[in-house]
Amino acid sequence: MRVLKSKIFIALLAALGMLATSRLCAAASGVPSALPDKIDQAVIESIPVWKGNQAKIVDHLDLTTPFATSSQWTFVLAQDQTPPSEELPSGDDGHGPLAICFVKVLSPQCTESQIGTGNMSWYTDVYELMEDKIVYTGSGNARPLLWLKTCSTASGDGDCGVRVTLFEYDLKQDHFTSVFFYDAGGKNNNNNARYIEDGPLRGDVIVDHPTEKAPFTYVIEVYGRGKSGPYSQILKYRGHTGYGDGNELPVAYSEMPEILRRLGLWHPGDPLPIPPNTACEQPTLRHGEEWCQ
Repeated sequence: MRVLKSKIFIALLAALGMLATSRLCAAASGVPSALPDKIDQAVIESIPVWKGNQAKIVDHLDLTTPFATSSQWTFVLAQDQTPPSEELPSGDDGHGPLAICFVKVLSPQCTESQIGTGNMSWYTDVYELMEDKIVYTGSGNARPLLWLKTCSTASGDGDCGVRVTLFEYDLKQDHFTSVFFYDAGGKNNNNNARYIEDGPLRGDVIVDHPTEKAPFTYVIEVYGRGKSGPYSQILKYRGHTGYGDGNELPVAYSEMPEILRRLGLWHPGDPLPIPPNTACEQPTLRHGEEWCQ
């Protein structure tokens, strides 16, 4: 029993020693770090106060670990609780626009110029967060990217302008840059831009938007990238999926067999791709469009 306790004690000392060593190495590297609440407060203080109301934090994502950054980086979304001008529209709940911030330690960089608008003011027409997450383009969770989907202020019919962006980390420059930006238009007609996380198109983006002339189907666009550089269009065609045809699958997945066929990744007679996050285990093909039974 004494031998066992001695071994446990030695193992504990070793673990504590490793922890102390890691902390000393971090201190020796000279890379400062900050606590999450301090980071959020730095973002709030960087945003102008409007009518006595400070901005509120909508989301906070650590980027340091998943991107293996050389400095501490955090992605923070903040939102003014009132619009900056009586002339600007507010969202349905009366809040103002989003501030999209990349924070290096405690230095926020909140600017819409990072997602393609070129406007250095954060007071822009981005009011709703739809999605923000870390995604991967390589196997084994390699080559991470930050995926951001936002929407403009809602119109009377509840529609809004959907924008999607992908950011990558540049280790040499120690900062984040946009490698893909797309204004997908409204959302009421099933317009969408979808990041593909699994399968042969892992890392690609599929965009669909309805046509304006009969037959009312969807235009399908696929964007991909090589080992580096921005995304580029690799496929565009008029799809088989009809607007309002009753297919419950998202357009990107109802069109997946045709997308893969045109890219040389699927052939008639091959098993149909199984749509993710659905109970569709035996899909069928009708006139080039995938359906679930």
